[in-house]
Amino acid sequence: MSGSVRLALLVAAGLLALPGVALAVLPPQVYLEARASAGVHLQVQVSRVRTSPKDSACRMEGRALAVWRGPVKTGDAVRFTLPCRFASTPVMPGPTLWFDPSGLKRGQVLEGFFESGEGGLRPARDQVFRVRAASAEPRCGTGDYACKDESAAP
Repeated sequence: MSGSVRLALLVAAGLLALPGVALAVLPPQVYLEARASAGVHLQVQVSRVRTSPKDSACRMEGRALAVWRGPVKTGDAVRFTLPCRFASTPVMPGPTLWFDPSGLKRGQVLEGFFESGEGGLRPARDQVFRVRAASAEPRCGTGDYACKDESAAP
């Protein structure tokens, strides 16, 4: 079995082990490429979460705590929408990494890779992770799918 096939199987097994995450059918390299090409990489402290079961969405608002790439400045207000899986959300295989809305709360720190979009930021291939606390260095990188934070989870 080749190394890339083994890596894909390990990532798929890891994703299945995470609560509230549906299996992604894209190889891990696609998600790493999305991180590498994203225009914005930052940590944000969540100030508001608005859920919308009808749209399978969680609308996030917060402040940038650390910025490693992009036009956002530390302290800026940021907004973005995450795909959230509610009981009413149909489970279908695909490239979307679904978030559990009950796991998104005010005060949390999220680290993510984004593109600038109309009305806020747009997550690059859903590459947003909960991290334990703000940090001077990124917890999630572009060379390894795992984040350097034992509590990091989508």
